[in-house]
Parts: sequence; structure tokens; C-alpha cells
Amino acid sequence: MFRKMVVAGVGLIGGSLALAARKQGLVKEVVGYGRGEENLRLARRRGIIDRYFSSPGEIPKGVDLVILGTPVQATVSLAASFLPGLEPGCLISDVGSVKAGIVRDMEKLLPSQMSFVGAHPIAGSEQWGAQAAIAALFSGHRCILTPTRNTDQDALKKMTVFWRRIGARVEIMDPHLHDKILGVVSHLPHVLVYALVNTLSRTRVDSVDLKQYCGGGFKDFTRIASSRAEIWRDICLVNRRAIGKSLGDYIKNLERLKKLMRDGKGSLLEREFARANEVRRQIA
Repeated sequence: MFRKMVVAGVGLIGGSLALAARKQGLVKEVVGYGRGEENLRLARRRGIIDRYFSSPGEIPKGVDLVILGTPVQATVSLAASFLPGLEPGCLISDVGSVKAGIVRDMEKLLPSQMSFVGAHPIAGSEQWGAQAAIAALFSGHRCILTPTRNTDQDALKKMTVFWRRIGARVEIMDPHLHDKILGVVSHLPHVLVYALVNTLSRTRVDSVDLKQYCGGGFKDFTRIASSRAEIWRDICLVNRRAIGKSLGDYIKNLERLKKLMRDGKGSLLEREFARANEVRRQIA
């Protein structure tokens, strides 16, 4: 489908996408871009990329697909730095967890001869870097594409086919709706986990090291606190309105539980927990 794909940010998502595209024969050549040369060398040794460059001005000729896999605050500025080296007809996409602002700014940035299709594969883990990339990461998982009325329909169809052939279940969604949904189901949990782990680290119970007493439940619940801090800093800043709304709702629920415990309302507490139990069973 593409002669030469540039993956900017050869980490878990970008690297896995490159591996999957290679496995399915969707790209002829993959070129990596990033700040860390050690990670890029590892990506080349693993066969994720054919070669790499570290300065935007060194972007090779003949690129017909650019995947932007950087922290979301850097997405548009990096695309702008690539523009002088890109040729008409190049398709640009991303894999960011926030969409509305990026889609808006990319549509303002790009000339009419280039197309942007926002994408967010709902797959991943707390690991990062080229060492974490796996070709099967997206298989069976949802990938949300976020076109607008300005999106080129041929480009949208091409990216739809691209993700489907990689194994993802493609869904089309308004970028603003995407950010509201992900603010609740993805971004809020990360904020909560970061706060919980930091609460643990700042709590003193005599001279006990509380970390030594964390069981499987705490470890399972807080696994995502190992995620890359830079990525989640950007997500929280760019999607702060949606995250702030969901965080406010969560705080109200915490206050409700706190009051029920303070007042000794055991039956109401049990009802809340049972309701959560039922909702959790409904989550696929």
C-alpha cells in the first residue's frame, strides 16, 4: 500500500505498527525517526525499521506515509518540521490518545496536496521503547479514526484498509467525542493510579515501608503507573477539560463513599459495591 513509511517515535505503538505493516506486506520500506539513537539502533537490529534519521531536515525523499507517534504536544510541531521535505500526495496520520486539537491544527497546517487522518489504536501496555514492540499488538483491538468534513475520503479509505489489514477493528468517530470518552475510560484511570501510588509513597505509618506490604491487588491496580510519564503529562494537559470533568465526577463518588463509611451505612456501602461488581461484569 505504501512505498516508504516514516515512523516518528519508534516505541511500543509506532514500533508495533511498523512490525505489523511489514508482516502484512503493507510497506516496502520503513524509516524511523526519534531523539534516542540507542532506541533507533535497537529498532533496526530487531528489523522494525530499515534505517533512521534524527533531524527533521534529513527526512528522506519519496515518503508517502508518515505516522506520528510522539507525545501529543509534539505532534503538530513535528509535522510542521517535516513539511519542507514531504512531497505532494503524502498521507499523514498519528496514533495519539487525544484527537480534537491535533486534528484541528493538522488541518490548518497541511497544504491541500497532503491529507491527515487522525487515528488512535486502543491497544498498548505500560512498557515503552522499541524493545516492547510486537507485531500482534493491534490484532482484534479497536482503532478509532477521527475524520472531519474536511478529511479527504480516499485518504480515509486507505487508512481504514491499512488498519484492518493489520488486524484492528476500525471505528469512525468525531474527534471531540473521542476525547470525552477516552477522558473517562483511559485518561482518568491513569491519573487516579498516579495519585494512589504517590499517596502510598507520602504516607507514613510509624517507620514501616508500606511498599513492602503491597499485595497482588495493589500491584494489578497500579500497573499502569509504570507508563511513560512524558506521554501522560501531555495527554493530561491537552485533554484537561474532559479529564477535569471526569475527575470531578470521581471525587464526588469518593466523597459519597467516605460519607457512607463515616456514618456507618453498611447496607448502602454494600449496594454501591454490588453495583460496581455488576458493571464490571458487563465490561468486555
